[in-house]
Amino acid sequence: MEMKYQTWGDPKNPPVLLLHALACHSGWWKWVTPYLEKEYYLIAPDFRGHGQSPWADSYRFDDYARDIEELVEKFDGPYAIVGHSMGAYVGLKVASRGVRPPSALLVADMKMDSPEEELAGLHKAAQKSGRIYDTLQDAVANYRFLPPQHAAPKERVEQVAQDCYHEQEDGRWGERFDRRALAIEKVEAVALAEQVNCPTWFVRAKESQVMPAEGAKELARITGGPLHEMEGVFHHLPLEAPEAFASLIREFMIQTNNK
Repeated sequence: MEMKYQTWGDPKNPPVLLLHALACHSGWWKWVTPYLEKEYYLIAPDFRGHGQSPWADSYRFDDYARDIEELVEKFDGPYAIVGHSMGAYVGLKVASRGVRPPSALLVADMKMDSPEEELAGLHKAAQKSGRIYDTLQDAVANYRFLPPQHAAPKERVEQVAQDCYHEQEDGRWGERFDRRALAIEKVEAVALAEQVNCPTWFVRAKESQVMPAEGAKELARITGGPLHEMEGVFHHLPLEAPEAFASLIREFMIQTNNK
């Protein structure tokens, strides 16, 4: 599948893949990239069924990983992955599959497991059709994060929301995101982490409930990588604290010898 993606910076610089969360898109990184584009070549893909990428018949984590492996064939040499939420889990998948693993991986506020009740709720939501709105303004006004808690400025939320919709032939506005992608598989972060050999960092948002502190510590212990906690932010790091997040990414690149 041909993924759509955005790039920032000079292709001659060290490449960094920026992988977004479930039901998000590459535009979530646009506030992080200004702090890094002079030093790195930043590549932010839209996962299948997300953003500008086409919908697909299958949304397994291995499908996402295979798409990333095909994408990195376009770029020479080693590359690093910075993944947020589901993007971090896909990064773990790519790093564990051994096809063309990253030279370093940063995992940011990722789910550790999937309670059965939560999975059932997501699979039920995946069977519903996307909402249709009369105007883009109506669509943006009804846009909500999941989880809903965040400290992002209103204008950033509105900008990412605008890119979540497209105008239909009848003039109304529908979701770009394929809701069938909500029917995710069970997340097994510990099992994947045990198969990763590249330097791996973990970043946890201190106000977030997505990645429990003890679980993050366990992943750091398994991989031997450091754990960083970001103060005063919830789950949506690229929007809530882009400058601080970018500083951590820069430190990660330097410390893992991906300068």
